[in-house]
Amino acid sequence: MIVFQAISGAQNEEALCYLIDIDENVKIMLDCGWNDHFDLEDLKNLRRVSKQVDVLLLSHPDLSHLGALPHAYAHFGLSCPIYATVPVVHMGRMCMYDLYQSKVNEEEFDTFALDNVDAVFEKVTALKYSQPTALTGKCQGITITAYSAGHTIGGTIWKIKKDTEEIVYAVDYNHKKERHLDGTVLHVNGEVLETLSRPSLMITDAYNSLNIHPPRKLRDNALFETIIQTLQNDGNVLLPTDSSARVLELTYLLDQHWAFNHISFPLILMTHQSYRTLQYAKSMLEWMGDSINRQFDTSRENPFEFRYLRLCHRYKDLAKYPGPKVVLASNLSLETGYARDLLLEWCTIKKNIIILTDRGPPNSLAKHLYTKWEEISSEVVASLNDVDPPSQPQQSVIVKPAINLNMTIKLLIRKKVPLEGTELLEYNAEQRTRQEREAAKAALLAKSKMIMEEDESDLSESDEVDDDDMEELLSTQFDLYVKDATKSGGFFKQTQSYRMFPYVEKRKRFDDYGEVILAESFLKGSTMMDIVEDGKGREGSDVGDNEKDDPTNNGSETNLPTKYISYNQDVEFQCRIQFIDLEGTNDGRSIKTIVPQVQPRKLIIIHASPEATNDFAQSCLAIESMTRDIFTPTISEKLNVSAEIKFYSMKLTDALVSSLKFSKLEDYDLAYVTGRIHIPVDSDFTLLDVVKTEEAGSHQPVFVGEVKLTELKRVLQSEGITAEFKGEGVLVCNERVAVRKTSSGQLVLEGTLSEDYYKIRNLVYGQHAIL
Repeated sequence: MIVFQAISGAQNEEALCYLIDIDENVKIMLDCGWNDHFDLEDLKNLRRVSKQVDVLLLSHPDLSHLGALPHAYAHFGLSCPIYATVPVVHMGRMCMYDLYQSKVNEEEFDTFALDNVDAVFEKVTALKYSQPTALTGKCQGITITAYSAGHTIGGTIWKIKKDTEEIVYAVDYNHKKERHLDGTVLHVNGEVLETLSRPSLMITDAYNSLNIHPPRKLRDNALFETIIQTLQNDGNVLLPTDSSARVLELTYLLDQHWAFNHISFPLILMTHQSYRTLQYAKSMLEWMGDSINRQFDTSRENPFEFRYLRLCHRYKDLAKYPGPKVVLASNLSLETGYARDLLLEWCTIKKNIIILTDRGPPNSLAKHLYTKWEEISSEVVASLNDVDPPSQPQQSVIVKPAINLNMTIKLLIRKKVPLEGTELLEYNAEQRTRQEREAAKAALLAKSKMIMEEDESDLSESDEVDDDDMEELLSTQFDLYVKDATKSGGFFKQTQSYRMFPYVEKRKRFDDYGEVILAESFLKGSTMMDIVEDGKGREGSDVGDNEKDDPTNNGSETNLPTKYISYNQDVEFQCRIQFIDLEGTNDGRSIKTIVPQVQPRKLIIIHASPEATNDFAQSCLAIESMTRDIFTPTISEKLNVSAEIKFYSMKLTDALVSSLKFSKLEDYDLAYVTGRIHIPVDSDFTLLDVVKTEEAGSHQPVFVGEVKLTELKRVLQSEGITAEFKGEGVLVCNERVAVRKTSSGQLVLEGTLSEDYYKIRNLVYGQHAIL
């Protein structure tokens, strides 16, 4: 039995998180996303089920697919095994690092800590594509396999298999080849991958069901023309982007254009983790497209060793590049990060432009700006068509132009600012008081420690010397004043004290490996001075690349006392804005073509607006060969999507096995079985035994196997038969025999009875196992 429940991201465009319950025993969570508002109210459904999850599968390394993972791990008790590809692990960590630093730079942020990010990503089991992985424990019998989804590096389509049930989870996939990624393996050269076809259940999104993308060449040209035109007019260009996923496509695309055209304007990537993100990208070329690997094999130069792209990790670093420039900054929602800081600075200047490459998450500033642009640009295009209608019908969708924003938006501004005036004096006074208090406490602890060591020294001496051996020890080894040992009281019980040298031998400390060694005790004086001077020298110098990219480095002066402030401000937008779709996902026309070809037995549509969800569902229902079991669940709704298949386990007797006639089909041996069920009294297993010949009867031949017309065409041509596709899915052979496939998958041969007909029929039979 399979029960599906949407935790988040159903009938809306919110972050993705879903739960599958298999046989009321195993709960598998698909993605664990959030948004950069980090509102805990959004996770109320996740909190309820986190402790019950047995396995978590991550599909993409961005906020909407794994943003809630650190918080759920730290606070909700999510402790199950997690599976993802290698790039999703590394780039997902960089994504959370960047978002954490962005939030810390503007407000008190304790939703999760960097230790939580490190701890949860250390738990992730990294998989390769097409690597079946059998789960263990209570999940035994379930196999998961990751397939390339395109869209992001390491992006995954998951296949979950249990007995006869196969579940395909495919969201945010892209069948089109990009500059740094190949398309998804789900749909290659017009065909669906065999291992992903006809699953029991397919879970997919309809995010772009209502959108049709212009050709990529038009989009790229529009991007380059808008950027160059703005730079030549002394304007700045801001491209909001994520910090670890789609940013790789944008940086590679723009750096190649800069190199090809020798553009002198600065091209800057501004994220907190830009250096480490690109270092990871350089080390994961095998996860990218064939063109990237061919370029590396040919030139032996890493394609992500950019020649024109410059990295900035702190806001003040931008001052090194005066004049017009192009900045790719995180985050794409424009709610936080460097992108928001630059937006507030540049939006009041008419020469500047904001180029949105993503429609933005719901309830974000980016989404609001996109909606305004869509509204105004549609009116502009409509008015232009009215004035000068095109002479011929447009063959493709056009890229809508940039528009001038003349609007005022009330925004909540959050900042971290240095303390000044009275606040700074009060802070310094408080720090001095605290330091004095800590110094007094440290002195008290040191004094107590010395007294305890003196007592331990005395106790150790008294333990080592017994009164029985006192006289012998004193007479042979020590030249000290000693009271007569024959008198009562003993040496150590004298009440009179004598002056002695004030030295207390500290006890040596030991651990499991012996005496503890302090390395400082064995360093030369010159070495210690070098370390001190080196430490002082670094205080006034620029930090290196590795230090700059440390996730705990906030990019500001570390010793300056600061505070957080927030206020509402009416921001006047005078700049231009344009949306150019570089999301890297399928459009509505593509998903309405690919999903019917997958031919799932049941379909669940998620992660789309109600309008897009209904549009995609209706388009699927309009296809005669498509399943009628199409579901559009709402949040927290439970769907029982089990297939009505009953199967039983039984043993075959030796006599029955020896009577079977097997036929070969790929890697399987198949046979038609007729037997009698027998349950022995002394056994728990059901036996299937041979039946008498007169009782067995006969049966109609059964053809097992699914033949693809393209594969059949290759087989026929290898036998010297001319085979060509004519019409819609009809294979014509030697101009005499036609082979077509019905909507139910059956092959139909049509033609006159001839030698060619029987030869082709035999070849078709040879592609099946006949039982």
